[in-house]
Amino acid sequence: APHTSMVARVQGAPTLARQALFTRLTTIDPNLGAIVTLQSVARTETFFLDTAFWVSTVLGGLALLLTVSGLFSVLSYLVEQRTREIGVRMALGATPRTVTTLVLGQVTRPVLAGLAAGAALAAALAMAVLASPVGALVSQIVHVTDPLAYLASVVLILAVCLLAAWIPAARAARVDPMRTLRDA
Repeated sequence: APHTSMVARVQGAPTLARQALFTRLTTIDPNLGAIVTLQSVARTETFFLDTAFWVSTVLGGLALLLTVSGLFSVLSYLVEQRTREIGVRMALGATPRTVTTLVLGQVTRPVLAGLAAGAALAAALAMAVLASPVGALVSQIVHVTDPLAYLASVVLILAVCLLAAWIPAARAARVDPMRTLRDA
């Protein structure tokens, strides 16, 4: 059986007009299907977009949490391995601030390199999506080349990584040089 659609523009409440149309048309054809309002169709469309947004947000948050916990663990281990070196530096006159700066500096370089590579890869992927057959549809829904989104992502990831690195760096800055040299 062929599928028939009809669009009607009404004044007033669309649900009342839908009910009146349904009552009238079922007298003509008792097997009439459903009559839906444009508002309900729009709600259904936005439901899927909202769901995809929240799933992406939760998965992105979990990925960020895993990244931070992994970075914190690795940095804690590396600082623990360098406790003797840090103790010697402090015994020779390094201040807690210089030790913290040293540890944070060693973290910042690879994080910045990873962020630059990730941003470039994300931009290349966005361009590939836009060049694909579904690119026009995607660009109507999402701005895949939004520079503010890229900048916000880079700043957020950098801030979180520096926060995860700051705790082991601050712990390293509190190392007692004499105890460290005695234990070695």
